[in-house]
Amino acid sequence: MRARPRLRVVEPPSGEPRADFEVFARQFQPALFAILRKYCVGIEHEVEDLVHDVLLRALLQWEHLQHWESYKQRFWLGRVAENCFLDRCRRRKSEADRLRNLLELHEEAEHIDEAAQDELWCHVGEEDVKWALTFLSPKLRLTFEQYLQGMSYARIARETGVPQGTVGARLHHARLELRELLRETAERRRRERGR
Repeated sequence: MRARPRLRVVEPPSGEPRADFEVFARQFQPALFAILRKYCVGIEHEVEDLVHDVLLRALLQWEHLQHWESYKQRFWLGRVAENCFLDRCRRRKSEADRLRNLLELHEEAEHIDEAAQDELWCHVGEEDVKWALTFLSPKLRLTFEQYLQGMSYARIARETGVPQGTVGARLHHARLELRELLRETAERRRRERGR
């Protein structure tokens, strides 16, 4: 089990050292660790941060808190610990929601881009593709031509003596290079037909 970190108490905002707050913090620190370990199952690495947050809030309220009876202080710390934990959970959920929304937006943008790309390639003919194939490396060209003939990845792999994953990678790279080679032609023809 990990050793409990030594508590370092910061000075209150007024700048006056408060030995009484340090005694208070040392007294309740073990209870805070125990409470927050129960809450933080699966995220134990955050217990220390949460204890720090609770004690910081106690320090900020020390003017009032120091006059309370011990059981009221303990109850207040328990409530603050619970609230700090819930705040962190909400923040994490909010961050997860924002990330999920961002990913959905990215996927939507990709679909829009794919639709625009599909429309663009209808302006490219078979002769254009044959011309662009001459600029591919021999391995990419052979793999792509075999694929155009209707061969499966497995058959291309057997005939070329490479793994199926390599066939897939070669086809991917061939498509990327062909798009780059044919993009200008496709865009020019789209502009001409749009007039």
